[in-house]
Amino acid sequence: MTIQAFRLTDEWVDVTAERAIIAAVAKNPALYWEVIDYLSADAFAYDETANAWQQLADAIEADQAPEAPAEWQATLEPSETAKRLADLMQRRMIADAMERLAAGMYSDRPATELLTALEEETAQAQAAIRATQTGKLTWAADLVVDVLRDAEERRRQREESGQAVLGLPTGVKRLDNIINGLNAGLYLLAGGPGIGKTTFALQIAATVTRQAPVIYLTFENSPQNMTLKALTAWASINSQDVTRGYADVNALRKAADEWRPIGERLAMIEGTGRLTVAQVRALALRAMNRHKMKRCLVIVDYLQLWAKASEELQSRRDARERVEVMGNSLRELAVRLDSPVLAIANQNRAEGRYSGNGAASLDSLKESGDLEYMADVALFLTQDDKRAITPPARAVTLTVAKNRHGDLGAVPLIFRPDKSNFGEEEWR
Repeated sequence: MTIQAFRLTDEWVDVTAERAIIAAVAKNPALYWEVIDYLSADAFAYDETANAWQQLADAIEADQAPEAPAEWQATLEPSETAKRLADLMQRRMIADAMERLAAGMYSDRPATELLTALEEETAQAQAAIRATQTGKLTWAADLVVDVLRDAEERRRQREESGQAVLGLPTGVKRLDNIINGLNAGLYLLAGGPGIGKTTFALQIAATVTRQAPVIYLTFENSPQNMTLKALTAWASINSQDVTRGYADVNALRKAADEWRPIGERLAMIEGTGRLTVAQVRALALRAMNRHKMKRCLVIVDYLQLWAKASEELQSRRDARERVEVMGNSLRELAVRLDSPVLAIANQNRAEGRYSGNGAASLDSLKESGDLEYMADVALFLTQDDKRAITPPARAVTLTVAKNRHGDLGAVPLIFRPDKSNFGEEEWR
């Protein structure tokens, strides 16, 4: 006698419900458009019902009469049955993740590694479930209640704090006033080599950690080097002094203790060609789950390098197309996470210093394709030779060249490369 292996996913199936929804839709095809939001092909656990649903869907979408086996009884509550099948599908996703983790319990893997795997499996299950909830037909009238509730909550926050409600803060007041903080969407930070893009992104990351976790993807520097940059910026210590052995280690150690709360919410990921946007989404969900937050900030340093290295995009015909696809993927990532994604981008050096003679020009994004159209906000760091300033400080202008949700403008900054810091004009 053959003993059939037990699978936890088999506990979350209901063949009667699957047959019942198919029978109901075959009897009343108009129901198809009411339940399709809940039902994907994966909602049907059995080949018999999955094939029957696909045939039914093909017939209805071709404006033909659908059919179902006569012995299948139609449900009297099609909407509730569809919701139940969607919930069962999501439970199967969770059960599958639990089975993979349970298999690891009997391996030689350390418990700490298994705990990390648990967090990753949970995040991946969350990402898969969220993916089943996208692309649904949502009528604007159905969103009014949520819009009004959000407006009331923002009014309450403003009255309690006495300040305007913003997205995640960048730490630069004039920039936050222009863009209303960092909200869900794709933000581009462009500039030429050596202008301080990474330094500025790290500074934003440190500020955001007060309110949300940050995922920092680094393709040019190692996570250890990026952590050194962030730590020395906090301590106002020249990172070169550390690498050359001249730094005050006691002062650095004290700064590290003060900086620890930031470091606990700042995750560094070393970028490789094998890294996918889907994996980043899962890691971001894991970070949000760990810190019990509904949003995070993802920083990509930088976009063109990831697009060129990505194994997923190697089939694309050229670098321009790979950058376009990566830009679209990052904007979708922002929507899925309901969080901002800040992508660093290089400017094109083909025309003199940069397009527009170093100006903040949208057409200067290197190998951008349609990147400037995908971005919700485009920021440019450019050197300002008109403002007199004492070295090693540098005068830099941060320009908001595109803002899908508000005004444009420019913020004069002072860059201290020796201290890895940016400040507004009055700051030294």
